[in-house]
Amino acid sequence: MEGRQTQSKQTPLVERSQVAPEYFHLLEISLLRGRLFNQGDDENAPLVAVINQAMAETYWRGEDPLGKRLKLGRGRAGVGQRASKNWVTIVGVVADARTESLANASVPQIYLSLYQETPKELAIFLRGDLNASAIPEEVRAMVQSVDPELPVYGAQTLDDAVTASLEQRRFSMDIVAAFAVTALLLAALGIYGVISYIVSERTRDIGIRLALGAQRGKIMAMVLRQGLGLAMAGAVLGLVGSLIVSHLMAGLLYGVSSTDLLTFAGVTLVLTAVALAACYIPARRAMRVDPLVALHYE
Repeated sequence: MEGRQTQSKQTPLVERSQVAPEYFHLLEISLLRGRLFNQGDDENAPLVAVINQAMAETYWRGEDPLGKRLKLGRGRAGVGQRASKNWVTIVGVVADARTESLANASVPQIYLSLYQETPKELAIFLRGDLNASAIPEEVRAMVQSVDPELPVYGAQTLDDAVTASLEQRRFSMDIVAAFAVTALLLAALGIYGVISYIVSERTRDIGIRLALGAQRGKIMAMVLRQGLGLAMAGAVLGLVGSLIVSHLMAGLLYGVSSTDLLTFAGVTLVLTAVALAACYIPARRAMRVDPLVALHYE
């Protein structure tokens, strides 16, 4: 790569794509600096490139990358054949986009003009109110009307492409969700068992309170308060633990932070509601204790 002075650098992998000038407008990738490709960027013009923000920050942090030149090695499927022999000038910087994976948008990316170097493979994007089942045959007929020997394959809708890219992530989240539901049920059973044991151990004490005139509603509130105290203590410990290990889940999440406040609050409320429900049955049993029977209880 060439900065203010031409020099050679050992650089990490950069994703490369050959695109038409309309590509950025169709995908709504915003221009940050410089310009996009135009009709003058053809096979007779000097090679130009557009890079994303991640590449600008990786190789020219604190500098303006516009006007900088670089050479690229030979890429897959013929990408970069001409660029491997000639200097490429950067003319624009665009926003980062998830073109390779939904997991990470901050991958250094360089875009070359489709009209400056003919690729061996070409992807056609169609958008509109179309009959998805008829698209493959219609596109094949249109392409082969120009050249019958051109192969056309791999047609799929955007929804299918997104679904395929998310299969592994969704499977992992389904497994996590199954374990979460199991843990929630075990927590409810554990709280129910503990509160039931406390009520059975305090049956005589409850009977004495009732015999002395304690209201049954207060007895129920007392039991619920004990259960809620245990639940809140567990919730606090759980929040601390989840904050510590939340970074382990970051790779499975998309569109939400691993420390999302709304998610933590929602989970805490759900666990508290489950704890109260688990305490309700023992609390009602305590409220219905017969004082005479309780006084003879051993």
